[in-house]
Amino acid sequence: MNVQGIIIKIFRARLQLLTAISKKRAGNEAFRIFCTPYFRMAYKETLFENAERLSFRFGSTNTVGYRWNKGGDKKLLIVHGFRSATVNFLHFIPPLMEKGYEIVTFDAPAHGLSEGKSLNAIEYKNFIGSLNQQFGPFDAFLCHSFGGLAVSMNLAELPENSNIKTVLIAPAANSKQLIEFFFKEMRIKDQLAQEHFYANIHRLSGKNIEWFSIARCAGSIQGPVLWVHDKDDAVTPIQDALEIQQTQPANFHFIFTSALGHRRIYRDKDVVSAIINFL
Repeated sequence: MNVQGIIIKIFRARLQLLTAISKKRAGNEAFRIFCTPYFRMAYKETLFENAERLSFRFGSTNTVGYRWNKGGDKKLLIVHGFRSATVNFLHFIPPLMEKGYEIVTFDAPAHGLSEGKSLNAIEYKNFIGSLNQQFGPFDAFLCHSFGGLAVSMNLAELPENSNIKTVLIAPAANSKQLIEFFFKEMRIKDQLAQEHFYANIHRLSGKNIEWFSIARCAGSIQGPVLWVHDKDDAVTPIQDALEIQQTQPANFHFIFTSALGHRRIYRDKDVVSAIINFL
């Protein structure tokens, strides 16, 4: 069994014990685990030797970021997914610089070299909004997975976004679906424990789980969107992309791939080329 499998097994045992003691404690603990990236991607900053190192204080958390080509014709923010980090997207930097972009990217709170222990969708949305105020305004976003949901939620709240280009790579479009996958992975079958899990979301945001979806945000996003998704993605299934495509939003363009999964997709040369051409 690998390290991830061992950690999941430990979490399952803890949650089963708590469920027997208190459904509320079990639900609260499950929510804490769901928001905690129990694998933190480490990397050497020497990989960023050509970048300007940035630091940004978000609440009580100090976050680490990088900037290339300061003073470029337009600005772009790269937004990574859950349990990921900025280092995974370095291959986009040279072609984006060639297109004249000033590029900014940050390790989200609790990720990479940034401080913090947990991250939820509201926090990530607000973090992106704060970066937009401090280092933007951004003319484009390039985001993956959980970052795609956070960016979409942020865009939906901007009073004017019609000139902003957005690339969604395998976005986490449906939070309820992700949570149901998490319940299955952690073997959380008790209905009351699940209800207490969802109560944390309402307590923090005042919203129900359906609010946390790209389908809700899509109508408020007026700028051009390129959505790239793999048919074999087991982490963020393609179904939501297909459903939104069926509504035929004029500003959304979809590219579907096969056999690339959730992470190899953003390294595929044809996908990278399509993204750069779009931007």
